[in-house]
Amino acid sequence: MLTLYTPLVALVAGIAAGALYVVGLSHSIWGVFLVLCSPLPIYIASLSFNSLASGIAGVIAVSGVMAFSDPLLASVFSIAFVLPAFVLGHLATQQVGKTQEGDPVFLSAADMTQILLILGIFLIVISAFAVSMTPAGLVGTIRSNLNLLMNNFYGAEASHGPDAVTNLAEIVDFWDSLVLGTIIAVVVVSHAAMGSLGQGLARSGGKTLRPAPAFGRLRLPGWPFYLTLLLGAAVMGLDTLGGDREGTIAFVIYLLTGFLLVLGVGFLLQGLAVLHALTRGMNAQPFILAGSYLVVLVFQPFGAMVFATVGFVEHWANFRERFGVDSDAAMED
Repeated sequence: MLTLYTPLVALVAGIAAGALYVVGLSHSIWGVFLVLCSPLPIYIASLSFNSLASGIAGVIAVSGVMAFSDPLLASVFSIAFVLPAFVLGHLATQQVGKTQEGDPVFLSAADMTQILLILGIFLIVISAFAVSMTPAGLVGTIRSNLNLLMNNFYGAEASHGPDAVTNLAEIVDFWDSLVLGTIIAVVVVSHAAMGSLGQGLARSGGKTLRPAPAFGRLRLPGWPFYLTLLLGAAVMGLDTLGGDREGTIAFVIYLLTGFLLVLGVGFLLQGLAVLHALTRGMNAQPFILAGSYLVVLVFQPFGAMVFATVGFVEHWANFRERFGVDSDAAMED
């Protein structure tokens, strides 16, 4: 609904989102952080005001990036950051029903996570086919850039001799299929983080359009679990048949591995939800959660893998039910 404040909110959010992205592109480590934070103003506009404001903010942000950068980077910004933020923010504020008392019902944390995973799979497909249109193709582009990165980092050709070059080639062979999925998985995680932060900021400002979802009750349905098993078997089979790292088989391996890593984000969130539920009511919960999130952020990729494994096993282990914390219908984080 268009109100008097919609254009102002959209303008501020759009400028902020575009500025975070453009400024982030001009820096290195901190720049990556700013780029990943760029959807936050759009989430805040959507969750605290309305979807129209976030949509206009997205248009303003993309237009600003195109004016101060180039069309390619603006396209990446719009597809990877602006569009998912608008879709997730819009759906999060839509009523899907009412309780018996007449209170509105919104999509749960599990529903939003599923939508996030679908958007991540969409980003994998778009990215894979976009990069495949380059002269070197998807496989060639990733392997050549990974080779360049490894050589610059280790200086193998300059100072370590043929054995080091051989070892780096083995490293490239191991990591090449993981590059695309890892990048998109990081983007997906950033959307989960920025959406949660946007909800918290909107609530702290007293102008949120929905209550905070109960993160501790996040429970994914069966399809991500079974799809992960199927994709894992397909990747192992194709990797055995593929031989060299070229051609159509390699492209399919890259694509399916990307799907696996995006689905892993869902299990990571479910694993963290298990931790939220099991520590609920403990005096030490803030310290446990802070330490756990620090492990996930710092000890990559192993920290994230630990909680993703917990989330994956939760499908049949039912940790929350076993420890009697899943029956708390009022659970909210």
